[in-house]
Amino acid sequence: MQAYIGGIVPLSAAGWPTNVCTAIFFSGCDFRCGYCHNKEFVGFNDELLKDLKDIKKEILKNSGFIDAIIFSGGEPCLQRQALLTLARFAKKQGLKVGIETNGSKPYSIKSLINENLLDFIALDIKAPLRKEIFEKVTQSKTFFRATEDVIENIKQTLDILKGNQDKIQIEIRTTIVPGLIFRKEDVLGIAKDINGLNCRWVLQPFKSDKGTLDQKMSNIKSPTKKFLEDLKKVCQKKYSNLRMNIRV
Repeated sequence: MQAYIGGIVPLSAAGWPTNVCTAIFFSGCDFRCGYCHNKEFVGFNDELLKDLKDIKKEILKNSGFIDAIIFSGGEPCLQRQALLTLARFAKKQGLKVGIETNGSKPYSIKSLINENLLDFIALDIKAPLRKEIFEKVTQSKTFFRATEDVIENIKQTLDILKGNQDKIQIEIRTTIVPGLIFRKEDVLGIAKDINGLNCRWVLQPFKSDKGTLDQKMSNIKSPTKKFLEDLKKVCQKKYSNLRMNIRV
């Protein structure tokens, strides 16, 4: 079996701060967020096709130095069979498994959970789950798929996580992008969408130092830590049960 793999970082704590991981980046994404800093992993390019046997060898080579495997992207849930195959292999090596995802493929996430393959999920909620703002931020609408369908899928993912929140470490992430997703109404909308989920919600600043998918966005300045702290205060004033962090 082959998969579109954009790269492998042998030792990383960036995606799952409580663990030393090997990070495996799947290539291909169903969103086209203009501020994306992993723009090289957005497409399905033939030169990125890798045999899963080679990926397993990388996992084995690193297994003595790591606690976990984290799958990132791109969007790893688009390649469900390859994702499940590698997750099963990692578990057989005694490693924990985490995933970074936009939540648009609930069936893939449910499959991981049903096989007890998932220990951690970082769910990137990019905007309030309302058609106009979500479409503006993600550019997820296509000829074959309406934005409303994407939003419904993400809501299904949230429901799946709520039903399994006692078994999985859940982190919600939102990138604050000046001029796009930055108003208190934006973050309050997301707070409403995730309220009741046992999770940690991380606000992180947009950064353009690695370039962006939409070149015009590379000139946008990152929001300050104080700006993010102020948004956090607004949310926790209305939703006092939310556990929130700022990650810069």
